[in-house]
Parts: sequence; C-alpha cells; structure tokens
Amino acid sequence: MDTPTAGPAISGTIVTTTPPMIRLAMAAYLARFKGQSRVHTESDLRGFLDWCQQRDLDPLVATRPHLELYLRWLQEVRRFKPSTVSRRMSVVTGFYRTCVVDGVLEHSPAEYVRRPTGAGRVPHPGVEPSPVRGDADRREGLQQRL
Repeated sequence: MDTPTAGPAISGTIVTTTPPMIRLAMAAYLARFKGQSRVHTESDLRGFLDWCQQRDLDPLVATRPHLELYLRWLQEVRRFKPSTVSRRMSVVTGFYRTCVVDGVLEHSPAEYVRRPTGAGRVPHPGVEPSPVRGDADRREGLQQRL
C-alpha cells in the first residue's frame, strides 16, 4: 500500500530564486495549507512574487500603493474575473498577515487594499436558491395586508 508523503512547503523554483527571508516567510504562510490548497495558494503567491521580481520590488518592502498596482494589473492587464482577483489578493493579504504575526514586518501593506466588488461566492450551476424563505416572506406580507 502506498503511503502519501508530504511534499515541500514550497516548490524548488521558489527555493532557488528567492532570498532567504522571503523563502522563510513563504514557508511559514504555506505551512498553514496542505494538499491541493497548498499547491494553489503557492501558485497565487508565486504570481505575486513574480510580478514583484519583474519590477525589481522586494515584496517585504512593498507598500499599499504597490499592492493597489498589482490589483489593477490583475484586473486590467491580465483581465481576471473579480473572483480570481479577490482570491489572489486574499493570498497576498494572508501572506502579509503571517509576516506581521511572525515579526517579519511591523504592519501589513495589504491591510487597507480594497478587493473588487462582485467577488462573492457564485452559486453552483443548476442549484437554485430555496423558494421556501421567499414563500414565507410573501405569506407574511399577505397576512399583514389582510
């Protein structure tokens, strides 16, 4: 019987190309996740770190305006849907929150970055909201009018 083994908290690509302090901060954040959640979270975080690297920006000295520019880049250049932008910004926000908790940063530059509107949960296709509550509301309104 095969026993699943846990992979590294971060991939080999990130390990070899990022400074030690960022690697440590990434490992601390990604350690909160396991399985596919960790894989997808790492991918989103890697996207942000790549964006920073392309602009010669150290992620640990990024400010709120840098994160606002990243958000706009996701929306306007990459043309991601609001839900994707919100998810990626959640990863960045979580990363910076972990940096603050671990004492790597004094405060999070992502704290006041606003996420796009319309980024709420989308209902599953083919699943309609229950009409029971709506019927009860209509009956109550009808009774009040009588």
